[in-house]
Amino acid sequence: MKTLVLLTVLLVSILLFSLLTSAQTALQVVVVGVDGLGGEALRKIPTTTFASLIKTGAYTLHARAVLPTVSSPNWASMIMGAGPEQHGVTSNDWKPDKFEIAPVSTGTGRIFPTIFSVVKQQRPEATIGIFHDWDEFGRLTERNIGSVIEDADGPADAIRRSLSFIRATTPALTFIHLDHVDHAGHEHGWFSPEYESAIKEADRLLKELIDGIKASGSWDRTVLLLTADHGGVGTKHGGMSTAEIEIPWILHGPGVVKGVELKTPINTYDTAPTLAHIMGVRPHEAWIGKPVREALTR
Repeated sequence: MKTLVLLTVLLVSILLFSLLTSAQTALQVVVVGVDGLGGEALRKIPTTTFASLIKTGAYTLHARAVLPTVSSPNWASMIMGAGPEQHGVTSNDWKPDKFEIAPVSTGTGRIFPTIFSVVKQQRPEATIGIFHDWDEFGRLTERNIGSVIEDADGPADAIRRSLSFIRATTPALTFIHLDHVDHAGHEHGWFSPEYESAIKEADRLLKELIDGIKASGSWDRTVLLLTADHGGVGTKHGGMSTAEIEIPWILHGPGVVKGVELKTPINTYDTAPTLAHIMGVRPHEAWIGKPVREALTR
């Protein structure tokens, strides 16, 4: 009798574990990265969609980028779970076959392992889409892992392509890069009227994305992360000011605490390990970032 009870408990435990694992892997993760969106901007410029995500998710407007505060090192750090010292992307001139320091580890694409290859290696069935508004973003990703990687023609096209992808497939991970806010900063200055208009356009596009996901019926299982690569000063970035290095980091969805301003120090290279944790995959051993557990309920 005792053996039968123990066997029943074991079977129930296995079933519960299976159900929990299935629920976790059924999550859809969507990352929106807005180039040039400093944390200070969302403190000063009124928004609707950004503000709603902050109110109902876990957030900080004081996450840290890496040095130098330029695009390639920071997008790389975000998706590679490590800093320039590890992944070797030290400037916007970097290419897989042109670099100043070699990466400490290389994966399937001859580059430092990204969240995309880590997910694919552990969950081969996972569908991944990457839609980038800056053509140079593509070189930071592995091209041989079966992901959909498309260079969009402007931010609206990036959103349109990503929504078409989400509607047509059941993606595990969708990464969307928007570039127009950075353009406005360079052309007219950070916090210029044009920069503010660009952020309001990003706010509108974010609503369009969310509305589209809701229409697809998958919003209730979507974890959305909104972040950026750097801020700016004047018409430039790349320096060591607070305005350049502080970025927003906003997480929303199932398994995420609601309306909590995060106190844990967050670096952009904590993004990939956090996504890995949410998606139930192991972080790469060469990553130095850590999951932002304060933002999560499990």
